[in-house]
Amino acid sequence: MKIRTFLFIGVFLLSINSISTQAQETKEVDQIKGVNSIPVIKTKFYDFDVLDIGRGLKGKIDFELSSTFVSKHIWHGLDLFDDHGAFLPVGTIIFGDSGFTAKIIDVYPMSSGFEKSVERHYAGFYTGTLLQDTPWATNFTTSYYYNGKPKTANKKGDTQEIGITFFWPKLIAAGNGYITPSYYFDYIWASKSNSDMRNCEGFIHVFGIAYDFEIPDFLMTGKKQNFRLFGDLTYNDGFVGSTIEHDWSHAVIGISTNFTKGNWTITPSLSFQKSMEDSVNTEDEFWSSISVTYRF
Repeated sequence: MKIRTFLFIGVFLLSINSISTQAQETKEVDQIKGVNSIPVIKTKFYDFDVLDIGRGLKGKIDFELSSTFVSKHIWHGLDLFDDHGAFLPVGTIIFGDSGFTAKIIDVYPMSSGFEKSVERHYAGFYTGTLLQDTPWATNFTTSYYYNGKPKTANKKGDTQEIGITFFWPKLIAAGNGYITPSYYFDYIWASKSNSDMRNCEGFIHVFGIAYDFEIPDFLMTGKKQNFRLFGDLTYNDGFVGSTIEHDWSHAVIGISTNFTKGNWTITPSLSFQKSMEDSVNTEDEFWSSISVTYRF
């Protein structure tokens, strides 16, 4: 309980510090561009850049509806549906340029036999920037998740998480862009003391890197197309179960891109996971995903 309290206090103070700093700024942030954007690590939670939140226009609330199809439901190295795919509808509210974002994410298995594994996640984020006008500019996203299992009685499968991601978008120049290192820290615990998940309490550390590049004449169309290469290495410190070994559990590499037309965005992605700790996953994994998002 003391650890959880200190984590909440730390995240809260960091958020307040950023709010105070940004309150003095008068320049509006446009869309998801520049140093204030939040293109962080390729999270394994929803198989798309859940932390690629950014900020909307000043005083304007944006809404997004997304549908994501994944060939495997991989979460922090774990293959939750045993090589079967999932459908993830997502609703997002972006509270202007305040830095706050809220999401509701459902996860539906696409194969029989997993009917009781349906998930519903409530998530809240705050994004901010430190040392903005220096090469050490540090973007961060604080996050909170309530992970529900609607098919499990008395909420005995529910968990909660609190975490924070740091990344450095201007630290390492490479060609016409930058290599972006990141660090993600997360703590999980059971929502109820008599929960089926009462032994899930633990930490996870993810060290990530990303590089955005463009292909000038994509598919010989004469148009540019932006891609993102990403990778990360995870140290599992008892995250999700007492049987999990405290060790380097897995590494992931992948590539993704966006196709945008008006308010619509389509994001295909390919990922490969090298599993190094059998208590997390005994197999290497390869999976694909495609997301369709509408912002209004």
